[in-house]
Amino acid sequence: MLKCLNKLEGVSSTGKIQNTNAQVLGPGSCRNAIAVSDFEIDQYLGKWYNNRNYFSILQTGQDCVTVEYAKSGGRIIVKNGGLALITRKKLTSVARASVTSSGKLNVSFITPNVFTLGNENYWILGTDYDSYAVGWSCLPFGLFHFEMAWILTRDQNPSDETIDAALAVLEKNGIDQKKLKLINQENCVESD
Repeated sequence: MLKCLNKLEGVSSTGKIQNTNAQVLGPGSCRNAIAVSDFEIDQYLGKWYNNRNYFSILQTGQDCVTVEYAKSGGRIIVKNGGLALITRKKLTSVARASVTSSGKLNVSFITPNVFTLGNENYWILGTDYDSYAVGWSCLPFGLFHFEMAWILTRDQNPSDETIDAALAVLEKNGIDQKKLKLINQENCVESD
């Protein structure tokens, strides 16, 4: 039997079938996290380095993970990338995002990938736009929920102060920091 599922599907309270990349399962419903109330998408655009996150099947076998947000034709395009651990080849997935309310995005992956079918919610719980952002997602699943958290940074190797500020956002929202996995951002050279 597989140790983890390739895609975890659930039915939301609205009856829509959804999926999640997150493998962190918890009891009960999703917590009442607080998204950024005065979120400015234009300041959020650009390249971010994934410093750490909960385990994600989408990123298995990758390091040097980045995400870039850009506007194109009135839409927000999200390009996730990373280097394969063995081949050092660039792996990417592309999504469209829309701001549903302040600090809350709905992300729909458009790159064919068995791990990213459907829509996912993505909340920005905290950001200073210049050094860090804290992302979070949660999917109710019956008596349980699946949860994902990310710390993104503008610098590939951020300062301790930057990480401390991001961790404080997680703590404020009651999100378990012990489940975060540090993402390697060293030797990020793509092979030919």
